[in-house]
Amino acid sequence: MAVLAAAAIWSFGGVLGKSVGVDGVTLSFWRLWIASAVMALVALARRRLPTRGELRASLLAGLLFGLNLCAFFVTLQYTTVAVALIIGALSPVVALPIAAVFMGERVTALKVVCALVAVGGVAAAVLTAPGVDDRPTRAVGYAWAVASLAVWVVYLLQTKRTRRKVATLPFLTSVTWIATLTVCVVAVVTRRDLFGQIEGVGWLWTVLLALGPGLTGHGLIAWAQPRVDTSVTAMLTQLEPVGASLVAWALLHERMSMGQSLAMVAVVAALAVLAWSESREGVLALDELPG
Repeated sequence: MAVLAAAAIWSFGGVLGKSVGVDGVTLSFWRLWIASAVMALVALARRRLPTRGELRASLLAGLLFGLNLCAFFVTLQYTTVAVALIIGALSPVVALPIAAVFMGERVTALKVVCALVAVGGVAAAVLTAPGVDDRPTRAVGYAWAVASLAVWVVYLLQTKRTRRKVATLPFLTSVTWIATLTVCVVAVVTRRDLFGQIEGVGWLWTVLLALGPGLTGHGLIAWAQPRVDTSVTAMLTQLEPVGASLVAWALLHERMSMGQSLAMVAVVAALAVLAWSESREGVLALDELPG
């Protein structure tokens, strides 16, 4: 339920980001700085800053998180949202064998079937959606989309490994701070004009993006990672493109076709079956251990 809730919250990310109207690196920069400030206040209120060991253990996950944000937004500069979503939907297919080999996770027939239905449903939903963008996809766009996919899958695997040693709040704080510094480096290297781009109500959308999809969404994923297989997390997050289509239809008045609607129903059904099956397994996590 936590992973599904995170995917549902992420569904609003595209609408909020589009409403701000700035480039991806600038948006990532301010979103992460706002999130970092919030996590600093939480840490001070708890009188519990992340330790050096926790920061060191979370270093790779934070770097991957920051790079994934930038890679995805750069992808959208060279390709359509449809292509980015289709390639991103392959994450369960990539995560399933990697998690089985390197994490020792079980590969069951149910997982395979649900992964194929979810990936196929997302691809069908995107392909049958009414066209809104006629830009041709450049080869560099495919390269960035694949890079974003690879970084996201590795981030999920690394998060699960790190969460075995670091509790949720210290991990989320550490990852947010490290990701912020990572995006700062990217912004300096790419010579972004970070100031003066966001104006008026754009700051409201940026704050909501930082608190909602940013902290709440990724916080739920961080909490759930020790309790859910990485391959299952990758599959359940396929709810995001379905939810994003519905949010865009409701708030941005984007059209939806009958084929798109049927494909989304198939995705939701597959994820519901998988979530119900996985929920029957109880796992003790670090956050629940005494002391």
